[in-house]
Amino acid sequence: MRDKIQFTLILACYNEGESLKETVEISRQVLSALFKRFEIIVIDDDSFDNTYKIGKKLAKKYAEVKLIKNPINLGQGISFLIGLREARGELVMQNGADRPFNIKDLTKILPLFPEYDIIIVERKSRSAYSFWRKFTSWGNILLRGIFFGFEFQDLNFVQVYKKKAIADIKVLSRSAAFTTQELVLRARAKGYRIAKIRFPYHKRVGGEAHHGKKRDILWALIDMFNFWLESR
Repeated sequence: MRDKIQFTLILACYNEGESLKETVEISRQVLSALFKRFEIIVIDDDSFDNTYKIGKKLAKKYAEVKLIKNPINLGQGISFLIGLREARGELVMQNGADRPFNIKDLTKILPLFPEYDIIIVERKSRSAYSFWRKFTSWGNILLRGIFFGFEFQDLNFVQVYKKKAIADIKVLSRSAAFTTQELVLRARAKGYRIAKIRFPYHKRVGGEAHHGKKRDILWALIDMFNFWLESR
């Protein structure tokens, strides 16, 4: 019998052709030193650049890389849920193709397992953000705190999950900004053990940012309000 897959890295991509190859190469190098078996799931969210072409080459070159192509642009939230559904690793983590989280810092997170079920990575600083993104980020934190409490300051960066702990959690949100928030809040309600750790946020290395669009903010607000109504 083959060994179980120990770790899954999810990379949801939209027009990330400029950075995808290097991100996969770096991630694979780090993960191969930490795990006997791992997988990297690349989800191309119907990009119009060469993301899919690069992902296809990487999947052909490396057995650990799995490529999924969305038939239409579904957004980061749904892409993450697709990756979560397909993940076979005992631990699952998402990161941006632009490497906002330095995957080498995973070595400081892994010792926190098996004591905890979810590790939330919080950004030490948002100084690299534009004024608009800072404004929307702090607005999100304030609203979430009002609705659900101020225990968590950052649920939109990176989290590492035990797959078995979240396998039975049904996430209804589909927006990029609230999907992971709902997942963590539902896990808290179920009594799962959650820890927080802070690491630097690294500025985008290539491509174009897709956060902070007005329609995405509205979508997240609707998801947040619906979840609040359900959890009252």
